[in-house]
Parts: sequence; structure tokens; C-alpha cells
Amino acid sequence: MLEWVDGALHPRDDTITQVHDFDDTAVAVFGGNAAIDDVIAELVAAGYDPEVIQGEEGKRHLDPGGEQGGAATLKRLLTAFGDQYRLLERLREELDRGNVVVSVDATPDEATDAVVIMQDNGGEFIWKLGSWTYTQIEQ
Repeated sequence: MLEWVDGALHPRDDTITQVHDFDDTAVAVFGGNAAIDDVIAELVAAGYDPEVIQGEEGKRHLDPGGEQGGAATLKRLLTAFGDQYRLLERLREELDRGNVVVSVDATPDEATDAVVIMQDNGGEFIWKLGSWTYTQIEQ
């Protein structure tokens, strides 16, 4: 995982992979030629705390199977039958292709500005995700 520190992307010093929770999130895929530094800088300037997900570590981060306990079991069951499963599968495929996923925590209403920044910087497969609603943004 990468994080934005002092105007540049740096590896996070996480010893345990945290599983991504998509509640109240805006997420987009950026191809290998996209200027990730630019979109991250704009998101930070707008007040968001963006997360960059890439590579094998990114795929583990997107895997709800790594969590333990009753809540994780419920999440896996809900994921298996809903839009979140299809979304996670697509994001993992994009990571396999060498693309990068950028996400920010924001309610669907708060995510509007983040979505515009993502679109303006070449983001694709953009979604606004609430606790119970997932809305794909038309390109």
C-alpha cells in the first residue's frame, strides 16, 4: 500500500494487511499511464485521504476472506451474493492487469467532488459506495 506524505507517495509501514471496507467510499481505476501523483495531490488538496491499492498486497487488501469472526463471516456471505462481489472481482482483475485503484472515504454526497477529480485525471470504473447502495458513475 502507498500513502501520500509530504507531497509524495511512500510505502505504508503496515505489518498486517488491513481488509478494505467499501462503506462510504469513492473508488476508481487508473491505467498504467495515469499520473497517480496528480490525482492523489488533487484529492488531498480537496480534503480527502486517498488510498492507493496496487499489486499483490492490494489484492490481499481487497479480500474479505482474510478477516476473522462473526462480522467477517456475515460480510463474506453478503459479498458472495451481491454487487460487492462483482465489484471486488473487477478490481482484482484490474490489479492483475497492472492498473492502480484509488479510493477515498466519503459518503455518497461527500464523494461528488472526489469523483470529479478522479474523472478529470483519467479514472475509469468509478463507483460511489454507501452502506447499502453502490452507484457506478457513467463515463
